[in-house]
Formats: sequence, structure tokens, C-alpha cells
Amino acid sequence: MSDLIYRSPLLYRLAIFFLYRGDYSERYEILDRFIKERSSVVELCCGPGDFYRGFLKKKNVNYLGVDNSADFIKRCKKKGINVIWGDVSQFNFIKSDYYIIISSLYQFHPDIRELINKMLQYAKCVLISEPIKNISNSKYKIISKIAAYLTNKKNYENNFHFTEKSLDTMMLAGFKNKIVYVQTTKNGREKIYVLKNESN
Repeated sequence: MSDLIYRSPLLYRLAIFFLYRGDYSERYEILDRFIKERSSVVELCCGPGDFYRGFLKKKNVNYLGVDNSADFIKRCKKKGINVIWGDVSQFNFIKSDYYIIISSLYQFHPDIRELINKMLQYAKCVLISEPIKNISNSKYKIISKIAAYLTNKKNYENNFHFTEKSLDTMMLAGFKNKIVYVQTTKNGREKIYVLKNESN
């Protein structure tokens, strides 16, 4: 991934502040309800480790974060967070109680289903929070192009993002029997899916 906002922690913080305007933690609060204390958690595209530091650390989970931003990894390690640098598409998956991916699923288009299936193969529970409303879909072309460029420099002319309808369609078509919980955040910006693999 070559996304500009994920290269710089400062740019990431500014983008998050602009996009969420105070509602940043709502998705974490929802996801946190499903995670048991002292469980094992793998978070893909963990960024600066906000979910772990704000919520999971106090649950004494066995945590592993994966991200391809060297700056994020460096900052996480300075804070004592167990993280590794790597491309998620090349990650050697391990067994875990939970796999989590937050606001990053769109980056793996067109291989999103394959990634979710991989997580389900190795986890008892998969937690997904994905944007369904963002400035990349703005009716103002200049705003949408800038947002698309920041989040996918390499392919900003054909930038992919989910709408609520397209996310629901994909999830129901591929994972209907695995879905145990669905919720849209109050601001309507993200949609949360909880999937379980009873065989693990």
C-alpha cells in the first residue's frame, strides 16, 4: 500500500480529526464489547495502535499488530506495543481468538473476500469496521479527488471505497452464515460486522 496518510503519523492524525470530528472512538467502543479479557488478538493495519492503547491494553490481551508503515511501527514499539512491520497480503497468518481490521478493508480491493476468508480460517471471531461514508465520495469533485489521492496515491483516478449498499452486498453474498452482529455507527460513517467461525 502506498497510501499517503498511512506514511505519516501527523498526516494520519490530521485526516482522522477532519473526517471524524470527535466521533473517532465510537467504533472502538463497539468492537471492544466483543473482545474477552486475556484473549489473543491480531489487528491488521493497526496504524498507531490507538485501539490497543485506548481499549485492549486494560484487558490484558495477547496482542499483535501488523502494519506496513515504518513510522507507525516505530512509534508503537516506543510505546511498548507488540507490532511487526509487513504487508498484510504477505502476512503469515497465525491462530488467534480474534482478527480485527478497522477502516482498511477497502485497500485490499479486489481481493477483499480472500482476506476475510483468511482471517476466518485462523480466528474464532473476525471484527470489521469499514467506512461507508467518506469525503472520497463527496459531491464536490475537487474534495473527492484530494481525498482519493491521499488514501490511494497510486490509483487515485480509480479509487475504490465502499458504500453501505456495496459493503452489505459483499458481506451477505460471501459471509451470510458467519455474520452474528451488524451495526452502523451513530454518525453513519462506518459499519461494523462481527463474524464467527464456530469450527475454530
